[in-house]
Parts: sequence; structure tokens; C-alpha cells
Amino acid sequence: MARNPITCSLFGLLAVAALLLAGCGGAGTTTTAVSEKAADAETLNNVLARQQAAVRAYERTLPLLSGPALVGAREFRASEQEHVDATVKALRGLGERAEPEEEEIESEGLKTQADGLGFLYEVESASIAYDLRAISHLTASWPRSLLGSVAADQAQHLVVLRQALGADVAESIPEAFEDGTSPPPSKESE
Repeated sequence: MARNPITCSLFGLLAVAALLLAGCGGAGTTTTAVSEKAADAETLNNVLARQQAAVRAYERTLPLLSGPALVGAREFRASEQEHVDATVKALRGLGERAEPEEEEIESEGLKTQADGLGFLYEVESASIAYDLRAISHLTASWPRSLLGSVAADQAQHLVVLRQALGADVAESIPEAFEDGTSPPPSKESE
């Protein structure tokens, strides 16, 4: 069968047009990926600032604690440091630098072990809420998984802190969807 010059030319033009369109889409995709990566890095740096502040909050609170409460708080402080390290690695995985802004969690007026435990409960609760909000802003799936794991770890901390604050086993069990808004145990449960 003989080649039709019009059909060959039409296919040639379509192929060139497809390449040009693919090239245009590719440039837009690269730009979007870069901006998404930068947005993820900004979110993770904000999370990192919060995590570092939580580590410092634990360090300031440890002197108020004794016995099992001190042992648990030391473990939780170590977990918070692991969260920091994992977030720094996540930023490196994105090809971005860890550049968190300085954040401080106020802890004025803490005098007793109960004050310290209540404060740590608030730190963990606020951190869970912060991490869950941050997850919704991330585009890459693996940093979302990381923050989900961090939030679950912090929810476990709340269980132990509830018990240290006087809650019984039933009262210390987290809600079905722990979001960091559950109040500490009431004075009646102590």
C-alpha cells in the first residue's frame, strides 16, 4: 500500500504537537513539585520547631518529678527527641534544610509534681492537635505517615499522663479519635 503524504504529514504534526504539549506539562509539573516540596518543608520546619520546644519543656519539667512519673517523663522526652531526629531526616529526604523558627512553650509557675504532669499533658495534647493539622497540609505521603505515627505516640503518652494525674484505667483510655482536645482528668478522679 502506498503512503499517503497528507496522512504522514498529519501524523507528523500530531506527534510534534504532542511533544510540545508534553514538554509544557512537564515544566508545570516540575514547578508544582518544587513548590509542593517547599511547602512540605515549611510545614515540617514548623512541626520541628514545636517538637524542639516540647523537648525543652520536658527538660524544664523533669526536676519537678520523682518516681514513676520521672521515669515516664524521661522516656517521653527521649521520644520527643526521636521525633525531632525523624523530622530532620524527613526534611533531608525532601532535599531541604532543617530551619525551624525558635518556639518556646511557656511553663511559668510550675511548683509541684502535679503542676508538672498537668503541664506535660497540655504539651502533648497541643502537639497532637498541631501534628494532625500539619498532616493535612503535607503533599508527600511519607511525611504524613511520619506525623501520623508521631501523633499516635503522643496519644500513648497522654494515657500514661492521665494515669499519673490520678485517672483510673477506664478514664485513661483515649477517645476513639484522639485529637488533643481531651481535658486532663478531673480532680475528682485523683
